Amino acid sequence: MRRDTILGLLVAGLMFLALAGCVAANKKPPLSAEAVIRGLGLVPMSDAACPGFYQLIYQSAIRADMEKDRPAASLIYYLMPREVTIDPWHILTSDEVLLYHAGAPMIQLLLYADGRWEEVVLGPEFDQGQVAQQVIPAGTWMGFARKADSLYDWGLYGVMVAPGWHSEDIRMVRTADELAALKRKFPAAVARGVELGLF
Repeated sequence: MRRDTILGLLVAGLMFLALAGCVAANKKPPLSAEAVIRGLGLVPMSDAACPGFYQLIYQSAIRADMEKDRPAASLIYYLMPREVTIDPWHILTSDEVLLYHAGAPMIQLLLYADGRWEEVVLGPEFDQGQVAQQVIPAGTWMGFARKADSLYDWGLYGVMVAPGWHSEDIRMVRTADELAALKRKFPAAVARGVELGLF
């Protein structure tokens, strides 16, 4: 091969590498949980059993319960940070709608009052069966796990509750006996729950 041809190939190769380096240098790194927390003004959840960060976004001016001054609906941001991989079992007396916003997908195990169970993945990969939102009826046991193989080590979601949020509406699984009772009622969901760290 002629010397000038070799030289031309070397120059072309160096130019390609330089261009690739520029593209890589300009590539925006993944957003951090800290940046999201600061940008949205999120604060730590008040209940240690419900880990993560949140911010109240909306409360309906319409009252669903005048005695308890309960709004017809409420909406929050909810962020699962790096150190929180699961949101443990809990149940609400209100309907709940979960919405995917950014970051890692969320795996939901839903244990329905009629004995059925379902796994739903909240996330952006709709061609992989993930969904942008999920309606969870009142009286459904739910446990969440952040998807581990995501580019992100955090997830940002929306949580809408109707009637609106009230601390009396939630019940958590807090003891080994309560967890054992849940496993007995939903034996078909136990294996998957163990894989996700929920059982």
